[in-house]
Amino acid sequence: MKSLDTLKNNCNIITEQIEKIGLDNDSHYVIDGIIDLEKYLNAKYRILWVLKEANSETDSWSYLEKFKDKEWLYRCGKSIPTLKRIIYTTYGILRDCEWHEIPDANNEKSFVPLQEIAIVNIKKIPGGSISENNEIQQAYYDNQELLKQQIETYNPNVVIFGNTLQYFYKSDFDGLETAEKQNTEYGNAFYDTGDKLYIHTWHPAVRGAGFSDKEYVMDIVNIVRNWKSK
Repeated sequence: MKSLDTLKNNCNIITEQIEKIGLDNDSHYVIDGIIDLEKYLNAKYRILWVLKEANSETDSWSYLEKFKDKEWLYRCGKSIPTLKRIIYTTYGILRDCEWHEIPDANNEKSFVPLQEIAIVNIKKIPGGSISENNEIQQAYYDNQELLKQQIETYNPNVVIFGNTLQYFYKSDFDGLETAEKQNTEYGNAFYDTGDKLYIHTWHPAVRGAGFSDKEYVMDIVNIVRNWKSK
């Protein structure tokens, strides 16, 4: 893994590119990436969540700031479905615990692991409550080199696609092209390369898919747990 100084410099370059996308499009933008560099490097796993776009068309903001803002997390931890399941799943993976051990999503304890992850949106310009597939796909083409730069810079060993793998070329990710696809009973697909684990799951905010928060979270936690135990 890169040294902290090198990683910090590379992340700053990425942030500048995201800001430029907003300026070039005369639009708001959302900064994504590693939330806290030192905590990410020291985490049990380097987790990267890959999502479509932020649901926030009214202003520019940064995950790097929001995921450290306790007041914002208290207010939004349970009220935003995507965030709620990211909190629960991240906690379950990084603290290797069962469902009953995961704190409530408006409990300060549940916020701590958020600082140990990275999060990336394909589309850097925020959108509305419903993502349009053609817009997300075009955003991938427009941002492909930046996204590849983010993946290479962050060097995750666990990647969680929130219903986003289909927008990428598998060659963007080390070992993914040749890894065997495996499936769980809840419809999650995962690819084990030995060094890396790729999980293609439902979007965290999915509704009506026939499973609960517990089932969504623990299926992913168990995929990681089984991978690590090999």
